[in-house]
Amino acid sequence: MALTANREVDHYIDQELRSYQVAASQRIYKGALVGRAATGYAQPIAAGDPFIGIAYEDIDNSTGANGALAVRVYTLGDFGHALSGAAITDIGRPVFASDDNTLTFTGSGNTYVGLVQDFVTSGEIILRIDTQRAKIKTTTHAVENLATGADIAARAVHSFNSEGWIVSARVVNQATAAVGIDNTNICVVTLATGGGTVVSATFNATNTFPAANTDKDLGATSNTHITAGDVMTLAVTNGANANPGPFLVEVDYV
Repeated sequence: MALTANREVDHYIDQELRSYQVAASQRIYKGALVGRAATGYAQPIAAGDPFIGIAYEDIDNSTGANGALAVRVYTLGDFGHALSGAAITDIGRPVFASDDNTLTFTGSGNTYVGLVQDFVTSGEIILRIDTQRAKIKTTTHAVENLATGADIAARAVHSFNSEGWIVSARVVNQATAAVGIDNTNICVVTLATGGGTVVSATFNATNTFPAANTDKDLGATSNTHITAGDVMTLAVTNGANANPGPFLVEVDYV
């Protein structure tokens, strides 16, 4: 309904610090990486949680209900943090969290939290947090409805115009359920660049192809560093009776 009088509107000036209600039975320590639980409440981040920031304070809601307490978190900025194996060549590389105190370069199954802004010393970085995933770009390639058993051999699907890092990759089934894929008739989806294979997933009776209109992560990536001009290729290898149907291949990168 349109206004018929003046009104006051809350104006949040500080873009750095935000307050979130804490999930039941959770304690969030100062400096913790904080995620959003499936309930929508804040908790110490668990692998796969959406990332909402770094705790400004210690909040103990271990005996409280959902939302009984709130925690203030930093939602932007640069922070010193340990990261095992980090080197100066990792500046600009995407960073993930496996728990509220552990950063890793392994994306599969973990939560993207930001980038290596600078290198301090061996195993220690300056992390630029990215709670909105603003730095991530996605390239999408549509795979046609191949004939049963038909393959794609190293098809160019994207050219990178600047240096960067691949974050993750997945397949998205479009509308029709895959048929004929089993342990004898597998479907292998492989992405590669000049550096080698980035990720290769084998779909069979155990690792099933995603159902219609759903997606599935292709798994742990390697050779994720890309240089300007690198071309990414897609290969699809199907067993004689395998037919995944039309699907998308989506790749996230920074």
